[in-house]
Amino acid sequence: MTEADRLSLSWLTDAERQASLEATLTQRPPGQPIWIFAYGSLLWKPAFAHVEARMGVLRGYHRRFCLIVRRFRGTDEAPGLMLSLDRGGLCRSVALQLDPATEMDDLHALWRREMISAAYTPRWSRIKTETGEINAIAFVSNRKHMRYLRPGTDEESVTMIARACGPVGSCAEYLHETHAHLLQLGITDRGLARMDRLVRERIAATKQQ
Repeated sequence: MTEADRLSLSWLTDAERQASLEATLTQRPPGQPIWIFAYGSLLWKPAFAHVEARMGVLRGYHRRFCLIVRRFRGTDEAPGLMLSLDRGGLCRSVALQLDPATEMDDLHALWRREMISAAYTPRWSRIKTETGEINAIAFVSNRKHMRYLRPGTDEESVTMIARACGPVGSCAEYLHETHAHLLQLGITDRGLARMDRLVRERIAATKQQ
């Protein structure tokens, strides 16, 4: 990738990514393990091994398809949407505890995956679990980033998700996998369930044309 390509996509350099990780770690609660709040593909394709998983609730944010993707699961001609945590409501999901023996290697791998650009803001967040509150890193929307899509209509989101496909797969696959894994965990996300249904209907209708 050329420097011009990187800038046009607003991708972070290795140095910028490292600085982001270091800044996040300076806010780490002392004496506590590192937890990651998984709410999208980290549920079914984590970037690290974990020693414990806990169901939990993050208040103040909800899952939403609001990050535009033109690589991996989309193209310039048919951009797609990926999940992020956007303001308002709550999000039920799973917190994953990193292995203390490998946590730094795991964090570097996680940052290379999630912090390709600054579209996410890593934030220490309070997660309510059945055994008490924990602090976890949650990747929330950076609303000032060029990839952020402001709230619009279901029609707009469905169209983008249903048609977007890139070298690692389709946005529809990403949606279906996330929804399926949440159901396996006994978690109902009504917004995601509605989007899953609408995208399936759109794809089926397109095939019949």
